[in-house]
Amino acid sequence: MKLAIGDVVQGHHEVALGTVAGITDHGDGKLVVVRVPGGGLRLLEPNALTLIARRTMPVTRGRSVATLIALIAAFIGCRSADDLGADWLLTVLAGLGSFKAVVIAYQCWLHLTGPRRFRV
Repeated sequence: MKLAIGDVVQGHHEVALGTVAGITDHGDGKLVVVRVPGGGLRLLEPNALTLIARRTMPVTRGRSVATLIALIAAFIGCRSADDLGADWLLTVLAGLGSFKAVVIAYQCWLHLTGPRRFRV
């Protein structure tokens, strides 16, 4: 199981949900530090956890700028294909390819700089 700080988990024998606060090494293996409601911390084994939800990133200014750049690239791709005399389908595919190229570059950048998932 891969966990990141901020993922929502639930212990098999507990009713309350908690968020992953970290991972610590113990003599017998790794333990996951879970922050439960009320501000408490619990150390649980990874096999005693159920993943409920992944942490999501809020919309940032960088994501908005990347979307704007992708839309501009799609427009330029469509206009370029249209100016070269392409059919409507090829024009749409050129715009889609331009948009996807920018989105893939942004996703790769996020993958390199984003939060790490730890195998436990």
